Amino acid sequence: MRISLFNKILFLSVLVLSFSLGFGYILLEHQILHQTKDQIAKDNRLLLLELTRSLSLPLLKNDRMALEDNLGVFEHSPGVLGVYVFDRKGVLEGRIENDTTPSSGSRVLLPPQPAGVFRPDGKEGLVLRHLKKRHIYQLSDPIQFHGVDVGQVVLFLSDAPYEIVRAKIARSFLFLGGGSLLLALLGSLFLSAYISRPIRSLRNATERILEGDFIRVSTPALRDETGDLVVAFNRMAREMEHKERLEKALIRYVSPDVAEHLINHPELIHLGGIRQEVVLIFADIRNFTRLSSQLPSEEVVQILNDYFNSFIDEIFLHQGSVNNIMGDGIMIVFGIPQFSESHPESALACALSIRKRIRDLSESRKAQGMPHVQFGLGLHIGEGVVGHIGSKTRMEYTVVGGPVNIAYRIQEEAGPGEILVSDNLWKRLAGNYESLRQTTRIVTPKGLDDPVLVHVL
Repeated sequence: MRISLFNKILFLSVLVLSFSLGFGYILLEHQILHQTKDQIAKDNRLLLLELTRSLSLPLLKNDRMALEDNLGVFEHSPGVLGVYVFDRKGVLEGRIENDTTPSSGSRVLLPPQPAGVFRPDGKEGLVLRHLKKRHIYQLSDPIQFHGVDVGQVVLFLSDAPYEIVRAKIARSFLFLGGGSLLLALLGSLFLSAYISRPIRSLRNATERILEGDFIRVSTPALRDETGDLVVAFNRMAREMEHKERLEKALIRYVSPDVAEHLINHPELIHLGGIRQEVVLIFADIRNFTRLSSQLPSEEVVQILNDYFNSFIDEIFLHQGSVNNIMGDGIMIVFGIPQFSESHPESALACALSIRKRIRDLSESRKAQGMPHVQFGLGLHIGEGVVGHIGSKTRMEYTVVGGPVNIAYRIQEEAGPGEILVSDNLWKRLAGNYESLRQTTRIVTPKGLDDPVLVHVL
């Protein structure tokens, strides 16, 4: 189950704040109880000491009336539940219970056995007990006569007089804690929104970038880690946009493979080259000089653009690169930046597709009464030098060497609509293209000393 960052932060904040408030209330209750116990002991210790002194003689004389008179002062004392006097044998000699003492009296307040009242070590102390959701405090002291224990007095006290103060403190804590919780909740809402909003914007912007829209994200007003993340994202988006524009510009001149290779390996962009095998295609319009002399220059340019637009995409589709456009001719290279054994097949398939595109366009223009042309194509394979040629400020990624010249000269021997394939390339073809071959002939192109065997398609 997916939970948004906003809800996670909000839930965690509420959980931590609620736990803190509840734990704080428990600690407060514990502290109030402890302080109440200390205050009760402090308030009644002196009173209990005076009482033990006044009860020593009546207890020795077994004067119950005097005992009752001394205990009577506690009958309506606030907070006093009962006072019990025992002799040194643990026998109850006198008691007083006020109106707030529960029914069952001493059976509720006193332990089941008198031995539980007398302490073996005779030490005094304040014991906390619980009775029907109330706190009962048992305060005891020995009754002595000239330093000899003659009995014990047990005083049971309630924290009722302190309950009002304790309730006020608890209400104040809950009021302040609730207000703090509310403020903290509002703060966590703001914090959750503050953190999650730019992250949502980054997520949306990332999806837009995947679609090709290099949108920027607004930088938060406060400069923190989130702001740093947004700044870094925007810088990344600018770099990606710049890289894509560069790649689109390169694709206008080279294949996507070459463009990606150059972008990913900018260290290769330097003057010089390497020797490797390539397949070359030259295509040129036949009788273009006569056609250009008969038509306005603007129309000639339009004809060239129409024909080149008709088959350029076939070159890239077959993994070739447009190395150069020379007026009415074009130079196509297969094997850069790396040569593959499939490139001879791809080059021939590309040449056949180009011829079909040219024929389809020429037939369409002819049917509309528009000027049309035919191309001659020449293909050859050989080892040339592939690299950057030019100057440090202006260079061109191209191929030079003997195979380039041979391919160009073979193209010059091709008639309108013909594809001439050198025998070197023909032998490298894996498929059977005999059905496409019309004839085989030997040509001696201009500028070459040796004749070249070509296959006419």
